[in-house]
Amino acid sequence: MNILITGGTSGLGYRTAQVLGKEIKNKIILIGSNQQKGELSVENLIKVTSNENISFMQYDLSSISEIKLLAEKLKNTKIDILINNAGALFFSRKESVDKIEKTFALNHLSYFILTNLLLKYKVIKNGGRVVNVASGAHRGVKIDFNNLEMKTNYNGWISYKKSKLCNILFTKSLSELTKKNKITVNCLHPGFVKTQFGKNNNGLATLAIKLLMNFFAISVEEGAETIVFLATDNSVKNITGKYFYQCKIKEPSIFAQNQKDADLLWKKSMSIVKNNGLTLT
Repeated sequence: MNILITGGTSGLGYRTAQVLGKEIKNKIILIGSNQQKGELSVENLIKVTSNENISFMQYDLSSISEIKLLAEKLKNTKIDILINNAGALFFSRKESVDKIEKTFALNHLSYFILTNLLLKYKVIKNGGRVVNVASGAHRGVKIDFNNLEMKTNYNGWISYKKSKLCNILFTKSLSELTKKNKITVNCLHPGFVKTQFGKNNNGLATLAIKLLMNFFAISVEEGAETIVFLATDNSVKNITGKYFYQCKIKEPSIFAQNQKDADLLWKKSMSIVKNNGLTLT
């Protein structure tokens, strides 16, 4: 199988590549923004899996133009499994090169744009799977469509939580569109996992995350289990549009089940993409 993993050079993405790479027939493509880190990840993965079919492609997934370049580069490739895993938390408000709030750009729009382009180019095979890494952090927030990019009253943690809610709403909408091609789309909460998450920030908040991870976080091996399950297990080959935790279907928050919000998020996302000169259909 051909497997594409965004954010695949560390944490959950790296562990997922390690597990899936142990099947020698699997071809793994990692996407990340750091060339040196990517090359080192590939070198280490080949060592531990003995699978030479592991490669890295450098693209900044917070950039719409770079996502487009990536999709075009993959035009002649067939992907069986797409794992949207790239994401970050920014305690201070930052913008992408497209002047879009960076949490929203990386955590939601990258999933939205890359997946839609790969479907447009027929890169994802009929019968393929899309796995979106969401989070239980989506609970307790609702999308404010009048302040989608939090241009006012920015809070990094709230912005992250809303981006994970976007992942679930996106999964809900996309799963309906891909049913005809028997492409399943599911999302998951990996758990509170001990990774490098949040380490791109400075200050007390970063220290707090580190302390919480030391006491409460599960291992990256445990966190990746549901990703691998959704990517490969035969029991979910016909299940789509669901939210999983610990390899079981769970009910997300009431706001994550709101069809009107899912439809509006899709419309707003399409509008942002169009305003940046890209057509997804």
